[in-house]
Amino acid sequence: MGKVMEKFSGHLSELTHSEKHVLYYIEDHLEQAKTMPLTKMAEANSVSTTTIVRMCHKLGLDGFAELKYILKTIDATIMPTDQNPVERYVTDITNSLETIAHEDLEEIAGLMKGANRIVILSVGLTKMAGEYLSKRLMQLNQTSTYIYESHMIDLISNWIGRDDLVIFLSSSGETETLLNAADKIGHLNVPSVSVTNDPDSTLRKLTTHGVSAPVQKVTYVGYDVSARSTLVMLCDLIFEYVLKLVADE
Repeated sequence: MGKVMEKFSGHLSELTHSEKHVLYYIEDHLEQAKTMPLTKMAEANSVSTTTIVRMCHKLGLDGFAELKYILKTIDATIMPTDQNPVERYVTDITNSLETIAHEDLEEIAGLMKGANRIVILSVGLTKMAGEYLSKRLMQLNQTSTYIYESHMIDLISNWIGRDDLVIFLSSSGETETLLNAADKIGHLNVPSVSVTNDPDSTLRKLTTHGVSAPVQKVTYVGYDVSARSTLVMLCDLIFEYVLKLVADE
């Protein structure tokens, strides 16, 4: 079993025949796959781009961008040797809290409180953070819709309104499904918020508002072990700011 198949061996049973075919292609053409755009990979395998994105989600990834990142670093071991994981998390969280602007959280909370409807979008490994934020809002009787399926996210521009608010959660901020959705709703002038681990991500550039918790990007023997718990921390902060607005009424 090759490096790619071994890394994702625990998910192979979840893949369709077409999705497995793509993964085998990547294994056999690893060097080309590292730089191959989504459309080219779809053409090479005679499948749709949606099939490849769906495969990525079944593999537990945010999207195609994260798959490309893993392929490029699958031979690498860049775990900091002079810092244990606990120290790295302390550094990540401390640095993140120092960079988060109080004004950004206040503005996001105000948008959420005034929105007709809140729609939360997250896929892959960040699905849990999206569901978590939605359930926290339920405690305030704040109605929200949580969507994690790619085909449903693709249709959001058909029914979203300018009085609504869309919140995107993505660790990398480069998940293709979310980028496409953010671009669409941007043209509709719908308010949007990105919650990421990268303040310079493409997703942040496509949304009207955003908050980020910058973390070290760390890979070990092909596994992305960068912290994602900081996304939950951001959700907690957002919730608390909304709670204060509601309590002050």
